[in-house]
Amino acid sequence: MTKVWLLCLLAGMMVCFRPPGARAAGQGPAQRGGALSLSAAIAEALEKSAELKALARRVEAAESMVRPAAALPDPMASVGLTNIPVGSGVQLDQDMMSGVELMLSQEVPRGEKRRLRARAQSEEAEMLRARLQDRQNDVVRMVKKAYFDLQYLEEAVTITDQNRLLVEDMLAAAEGRYATGKGMLQDIFQAQVRLSQMLDMLVELRQKRAAGGIRLNKLMYRPPTEPVGELAPLSRTGRPGGEEGMEERAISGSPALAEMRVRLRQQGIRAELAAQGIRPDFSFAFRYMIRQRLEMNPMSGDDMWSASVGMSLPWLYRREKVDEEVRGARAEQEAAEQELAAMENELRQMVEETVTEIGRAEEQLSLVETALLPQAEGALSSSRAAYETGKTEFGNLLDNQMSLYNEQLRRADLAADRERSLADLEYLLGGPPSCRGGEGGSGE
Repeated sequence: MTKVWLLCLLAGMMVCFRPPGARAAGQGPAQRGGALSLSAAIAEALEKSAELKALARRVEAAESMVRPAAALPDPMASVGLTNIPVGSGVQLDQDMMSGVELMLSQEVPRGEKRRLRARAQSEEAEMLRARLQDRQNDVVRMVKKAYFDLQYLEEAVTITDQNRLLVEDMLAAAEGRYATGKGMLQDIFQAQVRLSQMLDMLVELRQKRAAGGIRLNKLMYRPPTEPVGELAPLSRTGRPGGEEGMEERAISGSPALAEMRVRLRQQGIRAELAAQGIRPDFSFAFRYMIRQRLEMNPMSGDDMWSASVGMSLPWLYRREKVDEEVRGARAEQEAAEQELAAMENELRQMVEETVTEIGRAEEQLSLVETALLPQAEGALSSSRAAYETGKTEFGNLLDNQMSLYNEQLRRADLAADRERSLADLEYLLGGPPSCRGGEGGSGE
């Protein structure tokens, strides 16, 4: 009896004096394992995305380089000895022209060149902003599709578990009829095989659900095995309006196309800048020489200054340098125009295909919900009643159960597929309202 009390006392001490860190670590996943809405998942992914943070910093870096791009080059300052006679050492009192020379010089590129460089750098920042918006929209799309995948898997697990219970009831019915001499041992065996199939499907779906949770956690920068939380049931959301002008909306609203248009403008600016290479740049210099007075020469000792203006001569190497740079810049501009046209054409095709895919999913979903699923439910109910009265074989009952199970899974898959296609369409149109803090559909 004393040993029992001693063990209880030690167990109580271990619980009471458990390290705080261990308790917090154990409570962490439970605190994060609550309900998770689609909007919360999107917000968390956008907030924690390292790629988006890196792009935002690149935008800041590009913006900060606009003014330096238009600035003049750094002035140069130099100091040196001038006109020192050979063989006299470093002596400033041997010749009246010897002295210490100070020089300041400044290169001055043409103002138009500096303005074009600033414009090109400004377009670089604008291009990165469009790229950042496109990546934000892509993160939203990936989170939505991962969320819808997980919603489907949750519903598939529920459907499979319900069918497992249904097969267990059918097995009990077969065993009851066999016990009364009205059934066959083969019926029990078939029910057991079907129950085994349901259990295998349940294990497989739970594994897929765990993998889907890992994918969603990855997008939200959570630990892989952390519980995702309870998801809202999969539901149908509204389609974007204005299908007639949807392709034009995609062309005008796509951040990826906006980035390409900015790139095209930037190439045009660079072509103009290359054409400016035929015009000369200037440089200015000022020199001041300090001389030492000589006793035998009254004309010595006065300081001297000089100034000069320089000019580049681009005409000398125009063919080898300037003309080739202009030709290369124009070629890059034409390439950007063709890439923009190809992207617009591809975007139109993708919008059309996605709209068609949404329509196909909606038609099939309507057929399943209004015809096939009710028919499967009715067939199962009638065959079960017929089996209990001995008017049909047990195999027909199992076939009807599998038909109902397949239609239930198909309905869930079509609903999820429709939502995934809607997420793709919203991305192609330039991003849904949820990208700016709104709701994303079936997440609530």
